[in-house]
Amino acid sequence: MNSNWVTGAQLSTSHSPQSELTVERMTAAVLDMKAILPLDVAVVGAKEIPEIYLALTGPHRPAEQVVLWYDLLSDIPNMEEPELVINWRGEKSHGWGGWSAVGSAVTETFRFACPNNPVVRAKTLARMRELLRRYPFDGVFLDKIRFPSPANGLEEVASCFCRHCQAAASVVGLDLDTVRKVIEAKFAGAFVHQARAGATDWLRSLLVPDSVLRQFVDFRLRTITGLVSEAAAEARALGRKVALDVFSPGLAPLVGQDYPALAQVSDWIKPMTYRTAQGPAGLRLELSALVAGAARMSGLHERDIAAWAAGHIRGCNKTSLSETRAKAVPLEIMTTEVGDAVRLAGSTPVYFGIEMVRQAGVIDIKPQHVRDMIGVGQRAGAAGTIVSWDLLHVPRENLVALAESLPCRR
Repeated sequence: MNSNWVTGAQLSTSHSPQSELTVERMTAAVLDMKAILPLDVAVVGAKEIPEIYLALTGPHRPAEQVVLWYDLLSDIPNMEEPELVINWRGEKSHGWGGWSAVGSAVTETFRFACPNNPVVRAKTLARMRELLRRYPFDGVFLDKIRFPSPANGLEEVASCFCRHCQAAASVVGLDLDTVRKVIEAKFAGAFVHQARAGATDWLRSLLVPDSVLRQFVDFRLRTITGLVSEAAAEARALGRKVALDVFSPGLAPLVGQDYPALAQVSDWIKPMTYRTAQGPAGLRLELSALVAGAARMSGLHERDIAAWAAGHIRGCNKTSLSETRAKAVPLEIMTTEVGDAVRLAGSTPVYFGIEMVRQAGVIDIKPQHVRDMIGVGQRAGAAGTIVSWDLLHVPRENLVALAESLPCRR
């Protein structure tokens, strides 16, 4: 781990009751952290609260970089039903209801809008420009830059089949009706072959290169990269830096994220390497949902899928799935994931996301979890870490554990 290690923190305006989101509380959380360890980057958002945005971007800003946390494709203000992605069955995105199921104050729905819909693109980019012009943020941190994940159900992962996607796909010679028929035939074995062992991108490795499913995966990757590139260009035209919140590499291609391509348009990236959280983007939930969904749609038994993964995906063994469901993703997998993020990002710095929060009924991170993940980052060669996903809910003992685990600063 290098001595120029960057430490950041996310301050959410979407994960607490409105009555608790005050300038005083936000400022206190920042000061408490800075009394224990350095704060180089503050990520603030995603719901606009003017007094908080102004206080944290003013003359006494809490960090060298204060960036706007912005959701590009989900939970967009004034998002309408016709703008949602449509799965292969013709159903609109229903999102993920897990937060409400445990009585959480989190307001995120994880209903996703279509990145090929020109109305969506215009609306979300205009909103981003508006916020960057209104507040003096140093940059923008783009989140929810993807298609739906396994947490929403594997049926919803197979999106989008709206008329805008059909038109965009036809331009590159892809017929989405054919894709739909292949999916309806339970992935049509003729289009799938045996992935090479130890493949980083297991999804595309599993698919025959010229198959319609491989073309569909590549189409989705180009779609997300295109929109993110456009958003990055708009932010830079306003003189702002660009950072990205991305899925952990093992699942990134499944949601339309091309690491090398996205890294090229960002100043730094934050892979969501969450091993304990039972929420969207958390590997514990996403991996379990992926296996369960694949078993349901393919007719295979989960143990057969787990055995296949043990033989083809680095870091996995036959007990990885059961360990993940029982406690957390094994550290061997996390080391592989952060290492892959560093390698795929090339020269773009990787500040991996580290779970730090304690919220009743959602997650309970202990100091040892923090120490374990800093060890993972050290072995993987990360350039820093971002306290995720909300500094307001981080116990002091976890911040102390983080401080004790970091290298000395020059």
